[in-house]
Amino acid sequence: MRIPRSPIPADDLRTAVRSALEREALLFTAGEVVVLRTILALGDDAAELYARLSLRVGTVFRVSTLAYECATEAAIAEAQAAGLLSGAASDTLALPAFPADVLRAACVRLGLPRSGARADLEDRLRGRPWREEPVVVVHHRRLLERADCLGGFDRSLAPVERIQGTIWADYEPTGGSGAFPDRRAMGLWERARRGELTAEEALTIATAGPPPWGRSPWWNAVEEVLGSSPAADVLRRIPGCAVPHVRALEAEGRLVEAVQRCREGSDDPEVQLALGRTGRRLAKRTALPWAPPPPLHEAPVRKVWLERASSVTAPRPLWRVEEGSEPVPVEEACLSRLAAAGRTALHSENWLWTSLFALVFRELYWLPVPGTLPTTRRAGPLDLGTPAFFAARADKALSVLSRLRAQGLAPFVAAWKGERLDGLVNAQRAIEVGAALDGPFIAVVLERILRLGWAAARGLPDLLVLPGPANPLFDALPSTLPESAFFAEIKGPGDSLREGQRLWHHSLREADIFVEVWVVETAI
Repeated sequence: MRIPRSPIPADDLRTAVRSALEREALLFTAGEVVVLRTILALGDDAAELYARLSLRVGTVFRVSTLAYECATEAAIAEAQAAGLLSGAASDTLALPAFPADVLRAACVRLGLPRSGARADLEDRLRGRPWREEPVVVVHHRRLLERADCLGGFDRSLAPVERIQGTIWADYEPTGGSGAFPDRRAMGLWERARRGELTAEEALTIATAGPPPWGRSPWWNAVEEVLGSSPAADVLRRIPGCAVPHVRALEAEGRLVEAVQRCREGSDDPEVQLALGRTGRRLAKRTALPWAPPPPLHEAPVRKVWLERASSVTAPRPLWRVEEGSEPVPVEEACLSRLAAAGRTALHSENWLWTSLFALVFRELYWLPVPGTLPTTRRAGPLDLGTPAFFAARADKALSVLSRLRAQGLAPFVAAWKGERLDGLVNAQRAIEVGAALDGPFIAVVLERILRLGWAAARGLPDLLVLPGPANPLFDALPSTLPESAFFAEIKGPGDSLREGQRLWHHSLREADIFVEVWVVETAI
């Protein structure tokens, strides 16, 4: 079956390349600019063919399998003349493009064994002239990936966006240097994503600290440095490494310095908790004074008895809600038990709270904060999900939270026009859940995520129970459920609370939101 001609892939390719050149031309070398302008000069058929192949998995393709009407001899020749495709692939390089039956036939022609797995066939043919069919090799894929990133136009998602009728927010790009100040920084960041940094490069990125628009590659670099067991004086220069720094000071016998570093504390509540424990221990060893921190508010405990499905082998223990029922993970069993008590509950996962965050703080996404909206067609600013998002918009963010407490979620849902927003997942379900919660409840959770970043949502309790009747919960002590919405942290035998979970319990209890720990035990 031939795939009919379509101008859309070529148009998407040209849009991505133009956007990248207009926005970030200084981040491309002169040679890369020549390649990108060559792409823009392609005829329609050659542009469509190159656009389609550049999005496919792999770099080598059999000419006979290019089932596109645009894959004419003239289009292939034009792309080859432009240096975007090449037919000069070695037989070894071409191996992944051919199915196993073709490789077996080639083995037979060369008098080689035809049995075995694909890897065996490739080993026999590697380095031999076995191929009879022409292939094409796609060049400059990494350059196109960079253009998609810098231009803010992801070609791989464009078809889905058209099917879904994606609506983009109307805003003015905010200028600035964009994602990277220079080409060297961009290169380091790309290599950090791929895990290709040298020790010196990893240290350079780690000590520079996380940019306001993302932490993942920076953490890759930090982990690379930590894996080399650096000296305490090196760790002191790396943001976010307070605990490793203290441990290194202790290992080097510099206990007084370690205590002093613990006293300095951290803006990260989890790190602060760890520093408090370590500081208390080290202060005791050195006979130095240590002021104990205020205790955290602990969540009350509810015991729940379930039948353990001990005969079922699984990575996690499985449970039965009642005799003969299907064994399920402990959270699912508790959801079923709540449903039997007439209560609606759901996993309190990141998607729900990032979705409510997007709806509530939508108007903050498009504020003209310099450098955070470098291109059009963005679904959010570069610093979204990090503490820098709040720091750059603090007054307006606090005003939005006040409106949320007073008016609830409904006005924010009404203001949303269906545009794509980073963080908004399963919008309809998020809106339904949000409608069942009052404004102050949502505001307490969102304010902590706003200040600490989306990563803080990982410590939220397992289940969110929506308001409902105070019916008894079967086989539980206490058995009566509160009528209000509440959180439940589910812990099976041997499970313990993590620091992030304890901090969430403390914050929720301080704000008079009910949260409890459900300790699941085996029914006798």
